[in-house]
Amino acid sequence: MGHIDYRRRASKGQRTSAEWLVIGSKIGILTNMWAGRGDIIAYVGPGAGGNAPACFTPATAEVEVNVEAAFGKTIKPEHIGDLTQASTMYEWPKAIGAIYHEAMHARYSTWDIIEMQKQLTKLEFMALVYLEEGRIEKRGVALNPDMAAFLKACALELVVADMRDNPIEGSKTRIAANMAALTYARIDAGVLDFDDLADLGTMIVGILGVELYDKLRALWQQAQDTEAGDINTLMDIARRWEALLKETSEERGEDDCEDGQPGDGSGSGSGEGGEGDGDGSSSGLGSEDFEKMMEALEEAAEATAVSVNDELADQQEQQEWRDEAKSRAGAAREAKEAADTASEVFGKGTGPVASTTTGSRLVEERMPTGPERSAAVKVAQMLDKAKYRDRDEKEIHSILPPGRLRTRVMVQGAALKSKGVMTQVEPWRRTVRKHVDDPTLSVGMMVDISGSMSDAMQPMAISAWVMSEAVRRVQGRAAMVYYGQGVFPTLKPGQHLDKVRVYSAPDGTERFDTAFKALDGGVRLLSGSGARLLVVASDGCYTSSETRAARKWVQACDRAGVGVLWLTFGGHQAYEANAICQGTKAQVVTCGGDVVSAAQMIGAAAAKALTAVGGAGK
Repeated sequence: MGHIDYRRRASKGQRTSAEWLVIGSKIGILTNMWAGRGDIIAYVGPGAGGNAPACFTPATAEVEVNVEAAFGKTIKPEHIGDLTQASTMYEWPKAIGAIYHEAMHARYSTWDIIEMQKQLTKLEFMALVYLEEGRIEKRGVALNPDMAAFLKACALELVVADMRDNPIEGSKTRIAANMAALTYARIDAGVLDFDDLADLGTMIVGILGVELYDKLRALWQQAQDTEAGDINTLMDIARRWEALLKETSEERGEDDCEDGQPGDGSGSGSGEGGEGDGDGSSSGLGSEDFEKMMEALEEAAEATAVSVNDELADQQEQQEWRDEAKSRAGAAREAKEAADTASEVFGKGTGPVASTTTGSRLVEERMPTGPERSAAVKVAQMLDKAKYRDRDEKEIHSILPPGRLRTRVMVQGAALKSKGVMTQVEPWRRTVRKHVDDPTLSVGMMVDISGSMSDAMQPMAISAWVMSEAVRRVQGRAAMVYYGQGVFPTLKPGQHLDKVRVYSAPDGTERFDTAFKALDGGVRLLSGSGARLLVVASDGCYTSSETRAARKWVQACDRAGVGVLWLTFGGHQAYEANAICQGTKAQVVTCGGDVVSAAQMIGAAAAKALTAVGGAGK
C-alpha cells in the first residue's frame, strides 16, 4: 500500500520545514497518544509520504503527512490551529482520519514484517497487507468509537491514492476481490456503510459472484478478529485468500499474475513496483475492469467526503453537549467543595485560634498610621480606575470575514450548490463581547506563614490593611486567610480590618489548596461575577502536590477572568512564583523598601492584574 511502507530501511533523514514544525509537533503528540507509544517521529510537509494524506513506516517509526493531500494545497500552517483540540479536529476530518489510521497501524500492525515476507509468497503477503487495512480500523473504532466518522472521511481517499500508486494486478477476479478487501471489509470494520459503496459494490459482487464474495467476507472477518500477535493465524488467512483467488481465476480461465516462491520482501507495496511478475496479463492501470472500478471508487470517495460532514456535525454537537455537561458537573463539585471549605474555615473565629494546627500567633496589633491611610486612598483610586469590564459573549456566524473560517461549512455549501440547492452558508464564526461598566470588586487574599516568610510578615500586615481599606472604599468585598500547617481567617467575607495585625510565620509547610478553596467559597472567585482579584503573598516554595494545586488554581483563575497578583518579598523568591504563574496573565511583584511604598506598588500591580484579565478577548 502506498501509505504503509513495509520496507526495512534506515530513516529517510527528512526534516519538517520550519513553518510546519508546530503542526508537526501536534501530529507527533496525537500519533503517539493514539498508538500508545512514545517513539514515533512526525515528518510533515507538501508531498510527504507520497500521494496519500499520510504514511507510516514501521521499520523507522515515522509517520509522514502530506499536508497538500490532508489539508489542501492552499492551506498554510497558521490556518490549521491546534490539532490536539477537539474543536480543531472537526475542522480537518480527512487529516485527522488519516493520522488516526496510521496511528492504528503503529499500534496494531506489530507483526514481524521481514519474517512474514520470508514465509509468504509475494501475493500472499499483499493479501495480508490488504486485509490489514480493515483489521486495524476495526480495532481503532473499538478503541475510540468517535473516530469512526474521521476514518470514514479519509478511508476511500486512502484507497484511491494507494491504487493510483500501486494498482492491483492480476485477473478480473483478483482485482475485484482485493478491491473488496479495501472497501467492503471496512463496512464490517464499522467505518463505511453499504450506501457509501453502492455502484462500486454492485460491480464487485457482480464480478465475484455471491458465493465467492461470502467466502472472502468470512476470511476478512476472521482476520479482523485476529490479534496481531497471532502470526500463524494471519498467515493462514492470507494463504487461504490467495489460494481461493488463484483457484477461481483458473476455473474461470482468466489470465492472472505469477507469484514468487518464497516471498523475498520485494513485493512490499512501497510504491516501487507492482505486486506480481505477470507476463502479459491484463491488469493494473491498463485493465479496463480496474479502471471502471477506479472510476466508481473515486465517485464514492467524493460522495462520502460530502455525506460524512453531516455525521461529523451531529457528532461534534453531541460531543460539545457531553463536554458541557461534564464541565458543569465538575464545576458544581468544585463549587460545593469550596463552599464546604469556606464554611469550615470562616465559620470559626478569626486569627490562629480558628486553627489548632498552626503555630502562628498575633505578635502586634495597632492603629494604621497617617501614611498608611494615605496609601489606602491611593490604592483605592488605582482600583477604581482599573479598566476591568465584565464581558457578555455571543457567537456570530457570517458570510464574510472577520472570524474563524469553518472549512466544513464551506464544503457543505459547495456540495449543496452542486446539487442545485441555493442555500447561503455562513462559514465565518466570531465571538462578540459586550462590556459592562462599574462591576463589583471581590478580592481574596492569602498569606503564607511558613518559616521562609518571617521577614515579610510586617510589610504584608500593612499591605493587608491597605488592600482591605481600599476595597472598602470602592464598595467591594474582601476576605483574607493565612495558610501554613493550618488555614485560619484574618478577615471574613465582607468584613473590614480596623487595625494592622502582624502574625508570626513559624510553620513548616503550606496548605495552598485548602486556603484557595476557602477564599473561592467565601467570595466566589471562580464562579462569581464582576471584577475579581486573587492576591497571594508567598515565596511559592511548596511540596510537589501543593505546587500542582497552586498551578491548577492560578490557571483556573486565568480562564475565569480572575486577576491574579502574586507578591514576593525578596528577589530570590520570585523564581518559584514565576514558575507557578507561567503561561497566565498573573502579575508577579517583588516588594521591598519602605512598607508604604510597597503597599502602593501592590495597589498598582493589582490594578494592572485587573486590567490584564479585563482586556482579554477585546
